[in-house]
Amino acid sequence: MKLQIPGFVRRWTVVPSGLRAQGVLAAVLVAIAGGSGGNLAVRALHELPAGAVFRTGDTVVSQEQLQQRVNLMELLYGVQQPSDPAGTDRFRRSVAKAVAVSMIVDDAARGAGIVIADKAAGDQLDKIVSDNGTDRKTFVQQLGAHGLSEKDVLDEVKRQQAGARLFQQATAGVKATTDADAQHYYDANRAQMVSPEQRDLANIVVSSAEQAQLVAQQARSGADFPALAGQYSIDGSTKGNGGSLGKVTASQLDAAYAKAAFAAPSGSVFGPVQTQQGWNVGRVGAVHPGSPMSFDQVKDAVKTKLDNDAKLKVWDGFLVSRIKSAKVEYAPEYLPPDPDAPPADGQ
Repeated sequence: MKLQIPGFVRRWTVVPSGLRAQGVLAAVLVAIAGGSGGNLAVRALHELPAGAVFRTGDTVVSQEQLQQRVNLMELLYGVQQPSDPAGTDRFRRSVAKAVAVSMIVDDAARGAGIVIADKAAGDQLDKIVSDNGTDRKTFVQQLGAHGLSEKDVLDEVKRQQAGARLFQQATAGVKATTDADAQHYYDANRAQMVSPEQRDLANIVVSSAEQAQLVAQQARSGADFPALAGQYSIDGSTKGNGGSLGKVTASQLDAAYAKAAFAAPSGSVFGPVQTQQGWNVGRVGAVHPGSPMSFDQVKDAVKTKLDNDAKLKVWDGFLVSRIKSAKVEYAPEYLPPDPDAPPADGQ
């Protein structure tokens, strides 16, 4: 059981951000680093000790330490390491970069005098456990099975909360979007001001392609979908309510899952589709077509978007300067292909 809502529905996060999604690793970094990888300055690599992944400042991160962070990402965010060699290589380099950036942001937060109280982190952890339909004892047992402790999760919560506060500090001077600014944006993008199609979806997550095929065959043969979800789904957050994901848009879903879900007709079963969380079999309920929206309907959303865009521009500048000065040194097999550029959406 993952301690999360399925990754193809982007509503799980330890600290809500709502600024932008950056794919698998950004589920970890969106509140820590605002989604930006920044410009990583790379020094000579020959000084790194054996078994090291990278060094930032006086801190060397070992392969064992990196794997522990990967285990934490898997538990909290559903991150899964690819099995193919090329995918494994990309993942290894990307996760090294993600952890390096998070450490740089940690250091910047400490320098800004940001301290997260144990109680604040503990309260957030209680909410995580409660929201995901489990209890503290089961949670601790699951952590142990992944080689993790409750302290590891509390430290992650503190990292995200500190990063969120640092973001607020760094962007405090950004001027709020005016109604006139929002109107101008609306007029220039009127053709896009349409409410997206929404669909009522239900989903079953299983661990293998073979089991997914079996579930799909039963569902298409008329078996009760909620009953199948209760019997087979490994997603603890939805199996108790028949696998219901509620009313969702394509943008809320994993790309491959969305493509299948929004191509299927109402009342049909689709899949199996593989996502970060496993193999998925879905069912389409009611379909709610999109429609044009007036300025009044979208004004608040447009202002929020423009506010966030302005804040992220300032944040990226702040973060890039920090990452440049950090002079991160990577071992060759962990060196990102784009150490001097922020990660693109979906990477």
